Amino acid sequence: MAITTEQISEVNKIMELCRKLAPHREEMGKNIRTMIMGIPNVGKSTIINTLAGRVVAKTGNQPAVTRQQQRINLQNGVVLSDTPGILWPKVENPHSGFRLAATGAVKDTAMEYDEVAFYTVEYLAKAYPELLKKRYNIDELPENEVELMEAIGEKRGCLRAGGRIDLHKASEILLNDLRSGTLGLITLEHPDMISQELVEVEEAAAQKAEEKAKNKEERRKRYLRNKR
Repeated sequence: MAITTEQISEVNKIMELCRKLAPHREEMGKNIRTMIMGIPNVGKSTIINTLAGRVVAKTGNQPAVTRQQQRINLQNGVVLSDTPGILWPKVENPHSGFRLAATGAVKDTAMEYDEVAFYTVEYLAKAYPELLKKRYNIDELPENEVELMEAIGEKRGCLRAGGRIDLHKASEILLNDLRSGTLGLITLEHPDMISQELVEVEEAAAQKAEEKAKNKEERRKRYLRNKR
């Protein structure tokens, strides 16, 4: 994952914050012990390499590059523990699942690749239309995600025999542009969005529980009738 000069400056501020959180460690002649944690494939190893000023952690465009915990002495009074990416045991919010897949935090084989791209481009068309127009040289964005992916595929030469658009290839281009940062600075979620989605998840769970209880009661009634 590439990192800009501005981002390097922001990353280096982490050391200042660590020292403020543990002001007495250095006075005692002890290293400040820190740990970096997060979901897979979001740039944890890139941040570590930036802090260390050298390549000490493997990086890659796929999740699970870091497979075990490692301890790194940054040689500036700070010892950093790097950990493999972590995820929730079960992602209840389907929107979160699509967003994780879009960023590459889960393996591409975990979800339908094209469906992830369709979900992503639909969101980007609403939240970042100008970035899409600029990146793919599209004057006006089509109204639905399929037509938009076709427009991206046409601009990038993703053609099959007969002039048909290769939507899978177009999906690869879109998601790679998102993951590499080529599309620009993008966030796939914000607090208000998550709050609404959590309400929807709770409502869906309640409905599912109600249907399960109803089916259980119907089975019980059938069982009692058959016993008579």
